[in-house]
Amino acid sequence: MANIKLFKDCIEEAAELIKEGEVIGVPTDTVYGLAADALNPKAVLRLYELKKRPLSKPLQAVFPSVPSLKDFDLFLPSPLDSLAERFLPGGLCPIALAGPACPLATVNKEGGKESQAIRVPNLPLLLKLSSIAGPLACSSANISSFPTSRTAEEAALAFGGKIPLYAFSNQKPALVPSTVICSCPASRLGVKILREGEISSQAIYQFLSGKA
Repeated sequence: MANIKLFKDCIEEAAELIKEGEVIGVPTDTVYGLAADALNPKAVLRLYELKKRPLSKPLQAVFPSVPSLKDFDLFLPSPLDSLAERFLPGGLCPIALAGPACPLATVNKEGGKESQAIRVPNLPLLLKLSSIAGPLACSSANISSFPTSRTAEEAALAFGGKIPLYAFSNQKPALVPSTVICSCPASRLGVKILREGEISSQAIYQFLSGKA
């Protein structure tokens, strides 16, 4: 039987499992997800293996706050820094640039620049978990190319006992993925939307145009 628990009742257990290198199921403000220690290469590889996800597809990393990025040699180029102030915590996933001292095992090293997709979810318990256990490598709770799990129960059907804990929250998620956005100096407003999700492109463009 799957170990499914209310998030607020198992936050310490979840943090301990993360620190031990396990992959666990966690709720987010968008879709239900899987999480692992982003500083642990073996844990990150385990997440890829469980999802059957190609290693060429980078993972997001969850942080407790935007200011905490600097502790891991990550920074958001303009105008992503302004967008982060406006939309985070929330369903925005900006692509940060990683400096040479960045210790994350999730850093994308393709394209000539090292980068990291960032999440600061609007879910206080997940922010608390990342403040206790450190940055979390995260991805939707599904086998790659299959539908995303919406709940802990659906994730348990997909992964069963391979996942030691499925936490759930009573906070209603958006059930759409985060909006992934990167800096693009060549564009008129300086950004490129790689995937539109919870935060609409209209909201982003209105904000950057000074209309929001």
